[in-house]
Amino acid sequence: MPKGRSVSGRERIAKYLVVGMMAAAAIMIMGFVLLAEEDDGPELAPQFILPNLDGTEVSLEQYLGSVVILDFWASWCLPCVRWLPGIHALQETYADQGVVLLLLCFDKRDSDAREYLLDHGYTTENVLWGSLNAAREVKDLFGIEAVTHAFVIDRDGYIRYSGHPEKLTAEVIEPWLVTESK
Repeated sequence: MPKGRSVSGRERIAKYLVVGMMAAAAIMIMGFVLLAEEDDGPELAPQFILPNLDGTEVSLEQYLGSVVILDFWASWCLPCVRWLPGIHALQETYADQGVVLLLLCFDKRDSDAREYLLDHGYTTENVLWGSLNAAREVKDLFGIEAVTHAFVIDRDGYIRYSGHPEKLTAEVIEPWLVTESK
């Protein structure tokens, strides 16, 4: 700046904004670098036990050796019920290869889930519901924010897919169907 020239208020504000934005960008980049986790491979699925709608205790551990589709679901959730037939069809396609479907239910009352499922021709032994609070605890174990989320858990208990049920396709399931000969 030439000697004797005064800096206007606007110039000073613009200068501080540029410096502030650069500092914010640098902090964000550092945060991303510090928070970035290395991909150490698949994550072991958290274990849990909940009763099914028929009252039988079900643990995820009892399905070791099977490929598990775990769907977080509720009868009041429109996307959930829209994708339910597709998830059931996917599981039925591969049932003879050890694929099982578990629906973790987020209905307030088990009777709401039971009524919906039976009215639409589904069984209830694969629907897990202890209480809404119990379902929320399992949701927290898996680190998801809301229902309409599915996981594929391989035969050894590792999470191989985590995402929207709409994207759960045969191509996602098939790599985990092969069993290694020992």
